[in-house]
Amino acid sequence: MIKARTAVENMSAYLPPLEGRRGLVRLDFNENTEGFPWASPGLPVELVATYPEYGQCERSLAEYWNLGTENILLTDGSDEGLLVVALTFIEPGTGRAVITRPTFALIRQYLQLAGAQLIEVPLTGSLEFDHDGIAAVLEGTNIAFFASPDNPTGAVLDQDCVINWCRNWPDTLFVIDEAYAEYTGRTLVPLVRQLENLIVLRSFSKAWGMAGLRLGAATGSKRLIDYMRRVRSPYSVNSAAVTTVMNLLRRSGEIHAAARETMARKKWLTNEVQRRGYRVHSGAANFFLVGVGAGAQSWCDYCRRHGVLVRDRSSMPALSGMVRVSAGTDRENRIFLDALDAYRHSHALIFDLDDTLVDCSQSYARIVAELVSCHSDEPLRVGELNALRAEGGFNDEWDATQELLRRRGVAVTIQEIAREGQSCYLGIAGENERWSLSDEVLAQLKLRYRLLVLTGRTRAEYEPVWGKFAGSRFEHVWCRDDFDGLRPKPAPDMLLSVLNQSQVESAIYIGNSVDDMRAAIEAGLGRIAIRSTTPDAALRDAGAEYILDDVNSLREVIAI
Repeated sequence: MIKARTAVENMSAYLPPLEGRRGLVRLDFNENTEGFPWASPGLPVELVATYPEYGQCERSLAEYWNLGTENILLTDGSDEGLLVVALTFIEPGTGRAVITRPTFALIRQYLQLAGAQLIEVPLTGSLEFDHDGIAAVLEGTNIAFFASPDNPTGAVLDQDCVINWCRNWPDTLFVIDEAYAEYTGRTLVPLVRQLENLIVLRSFSKAWGMAGLRLGAATGSKRLIDYMRRVRSPYSVNSAAVTTVMNLLRRSGEIHAAARETMARKKWLTNEVQRRGYRVHSGAANFFLVGVGAGAQSWCDYCRRHGVLVRDRSSMPALSGMVRVSAGTDRENRIFLDALDAYRHSHALIFDLDDTLVDCSQSYARIVAELVSCHSDEPLRVGELNALRAEGGFNDEWDATQELLRRRGVAVTIQEIAREGQSCYLGIAGENERWSLSDEVLAQLKLRYRLLVLTGRTRAEYEPVWGKFAGSRFEHVWCRDDFDGLRPKPAPDMLLSVLNQSQVESAIYIGNSVDDMRAAIEAGLGRIAIRSTTPDAALRDAGAEYILDDVNSLREVIAI
């Protein structure tokens, strides 16, 4: 049998004066019996100035849900229902509660406030409830507390599974928050009279459109509701909310029809978002998750600047890079999609070429070694070129070659090194370099971003080997000698020029070297490093926000 905490067992509910006070001379409750008619235009002054009465509202809800009034407790939104359950049934310090992770934040917060020992069961990799994992920890648990559909994932509990849990663990109280039930067309509310260890919470803030008036309801057996009545503040629900919900209940068919229309608009909207290259987790409620990946908060900020509010959920467990979006009206949905289209036009991914888009491990490094051996009696040592690159300032192979020779006491002009190196490079590049970025990933990225390339190669090195291939895949490719008088990386000059010429508002630079990361951070860009020859520690120190094994791993970071 479910028991309340000891303090609740030993207390009595506060019994306010009887209802039916309106229309009488109210000298019993220390009210301002006149009120101020001008304070709340449109509301009867007696409704505002008199303490709320709940009897008729409870009877209307009982008829709507086919329950008795003894099975219903009005609450100040479902949030108060969550808190009252926790304070009623959790014995501080010893009560054990099972919840899922991630879930609606207030479930965890209120249980902690009540002093519960929390057992958190992660959702599955597909962001659904792990029913077997939950069942494995129910033994000895006081409360199992779930939202279904859950927020922010939209995950839904299997109803037959909940019924079996209630029967198999009669000493565990199962609490289901059904704030979004109208969008699924399913509810466990009718079962609360049969299952003595089930409480179902409902909200009128969502489908019923009463978020500003704060109304919810807890449904359960008479015994459980009596316990909760001792804890709930006696007048926590206001009169305007009570009056409004009774009006809505008379036209509940329209409410449910509107919920179905919302779900139809959601289906259309999620299809449009996916068509723009975003991964979507739909869920069962009136919202969905969008996989934005790196820069989720800046994506949300951009939407806000375009008049659309969405919710970054990246900080929640298992939701890195995810943003929650609610389905709105047709007009609101189109404004959101317009913001996505504008975002794509004004945001870019800028790629370095060598060892980012192209595997140059068998070309440039080999030529540097040959040039060093040609001009010096001391051959290139294993790891020496990589160590030089990690220092920064020598990302260009010809500059690196000149520096390696200088350290050997050999002076050779950069023009001579470039002439020899370029001739050698063009002779071997075609057979020794490999394109790395798959067309599938590239096509997905292109839906969401403008794709640009900034390479340290000269035009003479780039065009014969990769010009036609890369030029057909990217909006524009800039080479080092396209920028007269600008400093090369690690200076930000060329990246800033790319932003200016392409009229891009913001970008992420994707490269493989210390110089790439330093240039990007100076230009105020996001920074993704591709692991090649530079140690991870050096890349991180230079400002890399992500370090990936290869360029196709952008699939995970960009969430496509």
